[in-house]
Amino acid sequence: MELLDQESCHIMTTAVDETVEADDQTISDSATTNTLPDASVLEDKTPEWFRTPGVSVLCTMALGLIFLQMAFQPLWHTDLWDHINYGQRILETGHVSSTEPLLKLAEGMPMVNFPWLVQLAMAAMYNGFGLSSLQFASALIVASMMAIVCWRTTRKSGSVLAGLLAIAIFATINHYQFTVIRPQIVGLLFFTITVSWSMARQRHTRFTWICMPVMFAVWANCHGSFSVGLTLMALTGAGRLLDIWVRSRSLRLAILDSQFDKTVMLTQLCAAAVLLNPAGLSIYQEVLQISANPNIESIGEWFPMSIRTIQGQVAAGMTLWLLGAMHLSPRRIRFVELLPLVTMGLLACWSLRMINWWAPLMAVSISTHTAAAVRLAFKRRRRTEPYPSRGLWTVVNIGLCWIFFSFTHFGVQVVHGRVADPARLVSRQTPVQLIEYLNSKESWPKGLAFVPAEWAGFVMNAGPESIQPMVNLHVHVIPEMVWNDYLRLIHGPNDWDSLMDQYGVNLAIIDKEAQPRLLKNLSQSEDWNASYQDNQAVVFVRNTPI
Repeated sequence: MELLDQESCHIMTTAVDETVEADDQTISDSATTNTLPDASVLEDKTPEWFRTPGVSVLCTMALGLIFLQMAFQPLWHTDLWDHINYGQRILETGHVSSTEPLLKLAEGMPMVNFPWLVQLAMAAMYNGFGLSSLQFASALIVASMMAIVCWRTTRKSGSVLAGLLAIAIFATINHYQFTVIRPQIVGLLFFTITVSWSMARQRHTRFTWICMPVMFAVWANCHGSFSVGLTLMALTGAGRLLDIWVRSRSLRLAILDSQFDKTVMLTQLCAAAVLLNPAGLSIYQEVLQISANPNIESIGEWFPMSIRTIQGQVAAGMTLWLLGAMHLSPRRIRFVELLPLVTMGLLACWSLRMINWWAPLMAVSISTHTAAAVRLAFKRRRRTEPYPSRGLWTVVNIGLCWIFFSFTHFGVQVVHGRVADPARLVSRQTPVQLIEYLNSKESWPKGLAFVPAEWAGFVMNAGPESIQPMVNLHVHVIPEMVWNDYLRLIHGPNDWDSLMDQYGVNLAIIDKEAQPRLLKNLSQSEDWNASYQDNQAVVFVRNTPI
């Protein structure tokens, strides 16, 4: 009996253990199922406007890399300082001067200061946050231009890769133009917006009728390139007229086309909005006078484009690429696209500075036709369905933007309070050691100073107030005779000493690399003494001041 009882207990214990193990396995499987739901069926509860497609991360990465490159671009030593100086004067006086306010030899010369609003902003940023804020603002504007070009190209071509290609083309063509921080970069941003408008299918929405005139009113107070924007709008209207005329073979139908009429009306409205500036109607006359000013002819960036230069070779290569892409592309070539391209291209050949306004047009056109040609070659259909959007990708994009911002000098200054050394933020051509020497002296001889025009703005901003340069780079407001005499002096003519006497120059600052002949003449003269010299500059003081 006892043996039977032991066996019965063993059998019952084994059965209970097996039942418990089975129950534990069932509970474990149930817990696993409940804690690991299928992520594919989770609902995105972010609002629709907050969602972005996954491919936008690629664009953010590309734009962020360009932004970082520009944010670490050294501040060029030329135009930047002149514009800061004019902005400082506006802050001090509280008004925009109608005559040249900085140069004694140009005193009383009439001056329409187009970029007064940008100059004011540059001076305020420089005073409040230092040079790193100017770097950051320039990088942000360039990245915004690239984003607009990428967005418009993607919309036209239906390909994100084409948008990324447009960014690369725009950056390649305009690489040298982006190195100098000046109000022109704000004008180029507005022009890029105008390019996007001109290539859109729906150009005359309610938003457009309000924002375009407002933009041109601001543009006219930021840079004289508003005239190029109006020209593009006029060319867009003319292109639409020609397209309808060629297709319908009726000039009457072309003139009565509603899109053409609306473009003409919008262009007129924007032209009227330009008049909201301190100079009023005379702003149009000043635009024409600047381009015809004889002093401009001596500035290198106003020279005609040459195939011998890198920019000329890049422009030629891009032109060949565009012609090949257009030949292979199945897209119809319309006058509304071709007319602005040809016009801006011819203007770029006439003056190298006009390549700014040609670049965004080329970037969009080359990328769009290249994408169409590749799609045709590989027999692929254009994507018509929108990319799926999720709030997660928006969060990723915001995180990337924060990372890019935190790497910049300005980001480090804002987040950590560490201000970068100003000497690290300026270009190597900036005469920093020269300024340290000039400021170390208590006084300098009275009268004018011969200072290279490229250094004049920096000397006036960071050097002693008593030093008054002959000229700066605002050459269009300098009397022609004064500018011509300055150009003669930098080449060290035989009558250099009489020119120095004529202008009462008692202090001469010489760029060793750019003015070797004048340096030799001053070194051999008994009337002048070299008081300072470094690897970049030499300072001469007249022994007996005039």
